[in-house]
This record gives sequence, C-alpha cells and structure tokens, in this order.
Amino acid sequence: MASQNKASSEADARIVVDRLLREAGWDIEDKNQVTTEESIKDGRADYLLLDSRSRPLAIVETKRFSKDPYAAKEQAEIYAKSMQTPFIFLSNGEDTYFWDYEKSDARLVDSFFSRFDLERISTLRKYQKPLSTIPIPEQFFFKGKEINVRPYQKEALQTIDEAINKNKRRLLVEMATGTGKTLVAAMMIKRLFQAGLVERVLFLVDRIELANQAKETFDDYLSEYPSIVLYGGKRSKEGQIVIGTLPTIQSQVDSFTSGYFDLVVTDECHRSIYSVYRSLLLHFDALHVGLTATPSNLIDRNTYEFFDCWNPLDRKGTPTFIYGIRQGINDGYLAPYKVYHARSKISLEGVSWEGEDYEPQELERTVTVEDRNKLFVQEFKDNEEKRGGDHPRKTIVFAVTKKHAAQLTRFFNEAYPEYKGKYAEIITTDTLDPQRAIKRFKKEPLPVIAVSVAMLDTGFDYPAVENLVMCRPTRSPIFYQQMRGRGARLCPEVGKREFLIYDFVGNAQYFNDEGYDPFEQKKVATRKRAEEVEKEETTEEQIPEHIVRQFVTIPLGKAPDKWVEKRNMENGTEGERVDAREYKDKFAEEISKLADTNDLVKKIKDKKEITDDEIKELSELLNHPEYFFNENNLRQAYEQPTGNIVDFVKSVLGLHKFPTKEDRVSDAFDAWIIQKNFEPEQIRILRMLKNQFLAGSKADISDFNRPPISQYGGLQYAIKTFGEDGLKQVVNDLQEGVFQ
Repeated sequence: MASQNKASSEADARIVVDRLLREAGWDIEDKNQVTTEESIKDGRADYLLLDSRSRPLAIVETKRFSKDPYAAKEQAEIYAKSMQTPFIFLSNGEDTYFWDYEKSDARLVDSFFSRFDLERISTLRKYQKPLSTIPIPEQFFFKGKEINVRPYQKEALQTIDEAINKNKRRLLVEMATGTGKTLVAAMMIKRLFQAGLVERVLFLVDRIELANQAKETFDDYLSEYPSIVLYGGKRSKEGQIVIGTLPTIQSQVDSFTSGYFDLVVTDECHRSIYSVYRSLLLHFDALHVGLTATPSNLIDRNTYEFFDCWNPLDRKGTPTFIYGIRQGINDGYLAPYKVYHARSKISLEGVSWEGEDYEPQELERTVTVEDRNKLFVQEFKDNEEKRGGDHPRKTIVFAVTKKHAAQLTRFFNEAYPEYKGKYAEIITTDTLDPQRAIKRFKKEPLPVIAVSVAMLDTGFDYPAVENLVMCRPTRSPIFYQQMRGRGARLCPEVGKREFLIYDFVGNAQYFNDEGYDPFEQKKVATRKRAEEVEKEETTEEQIPEHIVRQFVTIPLGKAPDKWVEKRNMENGTEGERVDAREYKDKFAEEISKLADTNDLVKKIKDKKEITDDEIKELSELLNHPEYFFNENNLRQAYEQPTGNIVDFVKSVLGLHKFPTKEDRVSDAFDAWIIQKNFEPEQIRILRMLKNQFLAGSKADISDFNRPPISQYGGLQYAIKTFGEDGLKQVVNDLQEGVFQ
C-alpha cells in the first residue's frame, strides 16, 4: 500500500509538471521535443527535453509533492552528465528549480523555460568572453556630443563586473539623480552584450514617459541592438531590449517564460520591491540589476533582501555600488542648492470660511485660498527680480492637484503680463499633449515655468532647470528627495552652477534639510512613515478619510494671507545649511577682502559718501551666486529689517552699530504705546506680550493662554480689557508694525 501511495503521489506531481511544460511551450506528446522515462545506466530520467535538432537539452527530475526537489540534485546530475544535457530542472509540481550545473547552483524559478530559451542560453555560453576583455570606454559620442566617462561611472561598471564574476545574480546600484544612472545602465548592457553574457534585456520603469526617455538613450548609445517600448495590448517579440512599465509587463507576464530575459534592469527599484510588482521580478530568472537614486538609509529592507545586499547580523543594507549626492556635489558633477523658506499665516494655521474651519492639511485638498497662492507667486517674482541675472530661469512648480496647478499657472501668467499668457504652462495628465508640452519647456524660450502634478517630480531630465517651487507638501523623504533632484544637474549652457528651492510649504524644514543627508537624524522615525506616505502620494487628489466635504474655493480678497516666516537656508557644497552666524562670518570675510581691493568699499572705509549709482554697483558685486549677499538676506541674518547695504558694510568695518533686537523692538513699542494712548491695564498686558515676543514667541492670540498673561486671567481677561475686535486689532498692529 505504501508503494502505491508513493507512486500515486509522484504521478500527481507528474500531471502538474505536464501542465507546466505545456504552459512553457513544450508539446509533451511530440517525441521530437519531449521523451519520458528515458533509460540510462543508473536509472531513468523522468523527462528529457530535446532541442530543435533532437539533441538532449535538459532533463526534468520530478518528486512527489511532499519532497523538496532540491534534494534530488545529486541523482539528477548523474543523469544529466550521462546524457550530456547542459541543463536540469528539479520539480515537485509546486517548486521548480533550474540548474545550469556547470555554472552555478540550482535556483527556484517561476516556470519552466521554453525550448527557444534553453537553446539560446546554450548557444550564448559557447561565445562568451570574460568581462575583463571588454574595455570600459574613455569617451563616446552621445546625442551628437563627445562624452567623457566619469571616474565614478567607470568605478560603477568595474564594481558590477566584479559582482558578476563572483556569480552574483542580483545587484543594487545607488546613484544620485543627475549622475547618469540610465547611461551607466546602457554602458553595462552594451558590455554584457559584447561579452556574450546576455542576449535579451528587460528594462522596467515607473511611467511611460520614463520608458520613452530610456528608449532615446538606448537608440543612441545602443543603436546596434534594437529596442522597443512595450505598450498595452498584444506583445511584440521584436527587440533585444524590451522597455516597459511595471503595470504593462505585469499584465502580460504570462506570455513570458522565466527564462525569456537574461537581464532585468529595474529603474527606481525601491518602489517595486515592496509593492505588488515584487512577484513580477521574481518571475524572471535573470541577472537582476536595480537602479535607485534614493539614499541608502531610506531603502526598504525588502529591497536589500531581494538584491542580496542585506546583512542580518548588523541589520543593514549595503548597495553593490553607491555614488551619492555629497560625492556628486564635492566632485563638481552635481549642482549645490539653496533653500528659500517662506511660510504664510494660512499655510501654518489653516483658514476659516463661512463658518467652517479648514486645517492646513486640507489646503488644496478640500479648500483652495486664492490669496495664499497669489502670495506664493508674488514672492517668487519679487525674489527673482532681486536676484537679477541675464535670462529668465527655467522653473518647475510642484502643485498638489490639477486645480491647484491651473490656479498657480493663471497667477504666474498674470504676474508676467508681457508674455501674453505664455510664461507659465500646466503639464499634467490632463494636458492635451503632455510630451509636446514637455518638449516646449525644454526646447523653447517659453514657457519659463512648468507647473506640474506628478509628471515632472521623478525621472524628468532637464539640466537647465534653475528653480524648484514647492507648493506641494510631502512627508515622504523619498518623494522630497526626488523633487529636489530635478534641479541637481549642472548646465554650462545657461551658466548654471547651483539651483534654488523656493519652499512655501515647509518640506525642507520638516526634513531638516541642512546637510547632504537631510534624513539621517530622522531615518528610524521616518522610514515607515515614508513607505506609507509614498503610497498615498500616488493618488493625486486623495483627501484624509475623516474629511468628507465639497471642494471650496475662497476667491481673491476674501481671505488675505501674509508671510509669518521667511528666510534663506543657504546650502554649501555638501548641502549643509549656512546658518545666520556663518552667513555673517562669510559676509565679514568678503568685506575684509574687498576693503583692500575694491574702490567702493575703500571709499566707505574712508568714511566718504557714495552715490546711488555706486550703491547699485556695490549691491550687484556682493549679490554673487555663492552666498547672495543682498539687503534682503542680510536683514534676515542680522535681524535688522531697516538696514541697507551700506549699513551692513559699515557694520563689518566697525563704522556702524546696529541696535539690538530688544532695543529696536522696545523703542518701536514705546512709540506705539504713546501714539495709541492706551489705558494702564491695557499697557500692562501689552508689555507682557512684548516680553514674550522678545523671549521667542510669535506674539499671537495663543500667547494670552501662556504665563505670565495666563496668570492674570488669560485670553478672556484680555478680551474683557480690549474688547474682541480691539484685541485683534492690537495684535495685528504689533505683528505688522512693531515686532519686526
């Protein structure tokens, strides 16, 4: 009876294996393709798979469901060598292993290989060369230009060579945005083709726009190897390089055997590993190379485990190769950046409208405030005019929704009426021809500003972008890093040496973007949050679940907004913030140098008057791209809202002494008190409010519920003393005119 059960179990497994072979394209009734129970000296092979010339190609050793087929390796190898078959499959109908026993160990596969797959792999190995015999180029022509291969790109290729020579099947390459990941991938693919190690390649991307960009690169650099972009619908088998989005390949995965591709390259691979597409990658028994621009400390553990880069002892992942933003900036291949931080009252506090209170997180999701968005646009224009320059700077604006993008675009075009509505353009999935709009932005003088929702935040390659405007808040460090990366490339053609982030929604501040790695201090607390938020952010108009409201537009003039925080967060060559103290030190160094070399500074040093034209000339000299020494920045650094450029120069030279903040505020406060003729009890409350402001508070309504005012009855007592409207008025007067 036991023998019968065993036979029955193996027979059941054979039924499943028959089906799996058919699914891989084998005709098991055709004895020119498949024979069974093939006798040899030491036993019988369950299946023998034959090539198109009826020569042994692979044996299939089956075991009953309950037995791990890996255990049959020794027996199967004897059969294979006896029959001179290069390949072995081990299967129990549930788990199947493929074993190229002269090259590597047996490994789990998702399906049997087709006859064509096995013949192709067998032919490939006859013509393979060591990768070391394929030189890494020093230069090559790409898109009509001679390109020098950069040292880190050579190092990346050498590291990949070493890993492949060690028979590693999964590699993870981390390269910062702007360092040429796709081009490095193209160089890698070409060398693998030349070495005969691969013949068919799958290149996976997030979006069809990125697929088209990759094809442009491959058509140029890999012109002798045909490539296709796979769209939805019937699969085309043409092309040695197949480029496709994850959803498209997933929808057609059943038409690809596990052995169809020799190499699978996954761009921005950190996205696919912990999503539904993990099973897609597992389907292909290929050399897997993952590309990512995401810093290592933000990559999910599952990504490391998939690419065999996870160390379970120290619980850390180490990519096969790393070239980060710090290295890129230090080596002069990436642009350093500065952050212009400004937050408005409504951005921080939300807004009340027609009896409803809207929280800050509801802005542009449930309610839009036109005054707030116009404030953003005007601040951008004012600051750009102060910066000057010989050309309008190409700018990407990140909006929350398509409605938000349309509103911002309208305000930008109103701010630049001389361009007749062409200065800014919306680029979203609703755009009539998004690719044509993108091409216009890249190739033509207008538009200068592209306002986008989820189209230009990842994978968009345009080095001439000099400004990024963040009007879309995010708590995903990966998404923030990708948005920031849109400005990372240098562009000598427009004289771009750095870029500026206008952050109107507190993203840089949230991620403490004061150094190269803005997430290092927050990585443990942020990582899980990042994964969750990143998934949320794929839904453009998603609103928190507890909010079910009709979308509201508050028109211009109905909810005036104002700036309550504004400052430059200047980033040096390693991305670190230059704080106010360092900014003043750098300014002092500059003036000290100029005091001996520049006639205008010498004139000030000699206590001579200078003309308005000379002041303008001095301002232009100091406002250079390294630190932007201008009145606006210096006023913030020195906390002197009325200082002018000459005052600041004199201060460094010891010829002018600014009043302290306490002296300045106290003088303005006393003059205001006298002017307003307040009652003694009102003055007592206001002096307490002034002291709280000097101690660091914002001097708003919330201060009345903090000591010491709270000890005298708090907000209710203040309302009783001033009246509700009177209290609002004095707080507004203090914030706008006195506490500056």
